[in-house]
Amino acid sequence: MTSQKLTNVLKIIADNLTQEQIPYSLIGALALSLYGLPRYTADIDLLTEGRYWSLISPIMERSGYTCYQKTESFAQFDSELGVLGKIDFMFVNTPEGKDINERSIVVKDELMGNHPVIQPTDYIILKLMAIANNPERAPQDEGDILAVMKLYKNNLIPKIFDSLNKERIYQFANRFSQLKKAQSYFEKISGVSDKERDFRI
Repeated sequence: MTSQKLTNVLKIIADNLTQEQIPYSLIGALALSLYGLPRYTADIDLLTEGRYWSLISPIMERSGYTCYQKTESFAQFDSELGVLGKIDFMFVNTPEGKDINERSIVVKDELMGNHPVIQPTDYIILKLMAIANNPERAPQDEGDILAVMKLYKNNLIPKIFDSLNKERIYQFANRFSQLKKAQSYFEKISGVSDKERDFRI
């Protein structure tokens, strides 16, 4: 679930990014809600390319935000007293990361408006990368991964999104040293191992 305030803030930031020709995609809880998993959130999570940082920073400052943490991979913004909610940018800096942004689908939502949203397959890939980078977040991230997989199993994902691509997930999971973990998620959803049956969702 998203508040009207959050929707208004998202529109302002998105309009500014579009005006500066900065590609972005929704990730995090907002993406989940558009997959069919409504979740209350007061924050906005966006994916974009790190090379646009010099343009993003002044946009956020003009919008009343201050950057309180910045690395090569992400930047976190908050408004004074938190009145506007937090906005986190995840930066992609590789051709593969850029491809995730380019694969996003524009979703038209009555409440949130029209925004590009990453494919559910890529959502799972980013969650696996997050687990590799910070194992302490694994329980929450694993829950989100399994929830998205269950939506596919029950044919509840909006048809605008591509089918879940197990091979792509395994390819990236292997890079993050998370292949066995990714395989275990598919086994939990299907009830059998890959050796017993090729589970395709």
